[in-house]
Amino acid sequence: MQSTFQFLLGKMKIHLALLMLLVLSGLTGCGGSDSTESDYSYAYLQFYNASPNGANVEVREVDGDSFGLAQFGDATSMFSLDDGELVLEFIRTDADDQEVFIDELTVNLKSGYKTVVIMSGDFSAPVFTAYSYERETLENHFRLFALSVVANNASYDLYMSESGDPFEAANFLGAVTTSDMLELTFWDSDEDSDDFDEGEYTIYLTEPGSDEVVFESQTLDFIYSTEYLITLRDVSGAIQEGLVVDTILNSSTVSSLTDVEADSQYRIYNSTNLEAELNVTFGGNTNEEDVSFTLAAGELSEFSAIRYGDYRVSVTDSSGAIAPLNNKLITLNQGESKAVLIYNADDKLGAATFVESGLPQAYDKTVNFINLASDVDDVDFYLVRHDETIDTAEYNVQNLEFAESASEVLPSDYYEVIAVYEDDNDEQVLLDRTALFGFNEEKNYIVTVEPADTPTGYEINVLY
Repeated sequence: MQSTFQFLLGKMKIHLALLMLLVLSGLTGCGGSDSTESDYSYAYLQFYNASPNGANVEVREVDGDSFGLAQFGDATSMFSLDDGELVLEFIRTDADDQEVFIDELTVNLKSGYKTVVIMSGDFSAPVFTAYSYERETLENHFRLFALSVVANNASYDLYMSESGDPFEAANFLGAVTTSDMLELTFWDSDEDSDDFDEGEYTIYLTEPGSDEVVFESQTLDFIYSTEYLITLRDVSGAIQEGLVVDTILNSSTVSSLTDVEADSQYRIYNSTNLEAELNVTFGGNTNEEDVSFTLAAGELSEFSAIRYGDYRVSVTDSSGAIAPLNNKLITLNQGESKAVLIYNADDKLGAATFVESGLPQAYDKTVNFINLASDVDDVDFYLVRHDETIDTAEYNVQNLEFAESASEVLPSDYYEVIAVYEDDNDEQVLLDRTALFGFNEEKNYIVTVEPADTPTGYEINVLY
């Protein structure tokens, strides 16, 4: 009797122990699942603008919240949302501050997944595509996705190497197309992870099936343990040809890489009112011949393509009446366009420079303003439309000192440009004003104020 009781008691203890083990296992499993879900428990949404002749585009929920704006080559911030179906609309704002509907797209958001909506193609009929991937918790590693958004639907073979290694040591990771987003596979995975090791890498692109490099990136430092999306896109703005590799993370900051062998360009403007022509010499870079030409007063040269590098500009007055400009350093980085503006200050030639915009100029105009009046500091420019005054003008640039430049993005429209400064009594003094001028061509505009033989002693020039 006692042995039977002990036997049953033993079996009960075994069953109880098994039951407790199952309960503990269940709790541990639930705890692990909750921990994983807590890392990325929302659905995530981001918009990227890859239309090379487009405008600044806003994305928002139909009859709902805005998810921000993005210019060409930029992205919105990433938003954390509930899962489910979401109807998005895309709009731009025209010159009359009226919203222009572009298109509508329905996306299905899923918890733990990030959805990237990309606008590509010609802006007259853009294509909106949603790509999604599941987010993962990563440590000292990153995942890499790639997509081509070039306007001609071109595909490229993508290679990658550790920074410093040549193309011969690079690893083929796949064909990047406009049809699908590709997740790339690391060639040197370890026991800890199959994902890429954090660090510095170089990206190479070739035509499909070719071993001739058409694009070699600058060093790209992958420092975050997260997912990266790289896109291959066209250039726009002042330079019209070439490729750029954008790196999209989980913020509105997009890193853009140009080809290490991409050409640069420059143009030079003679803002002086000297009767004699200026003799310009541009050169001094290794293995590049000096270029010499003349510019008459008020003349703007055409864009000149040149290899990237550090150059010097020397300018002389052919009459010899003005002190020359000697060896002004001009640095041109890959894929960069620079304006050089020659001025006369106190009978001595000088130069001011700035980088011209790489944004499309079809709808929104990136206009550079510069003060070339050496005896006037703190010049204010106002862009005044037909129904505005300088007090109500929506667009203006303030407090430009001599040789200082600034830019403003304007919707395509007609504007009267007015330049003023404040005297010692804080009263505004007019320097010059233009008639209504149409900023409506696909050009990179430059607006200057400079000395002239006018009633005020100054004039505004609009260059393009």
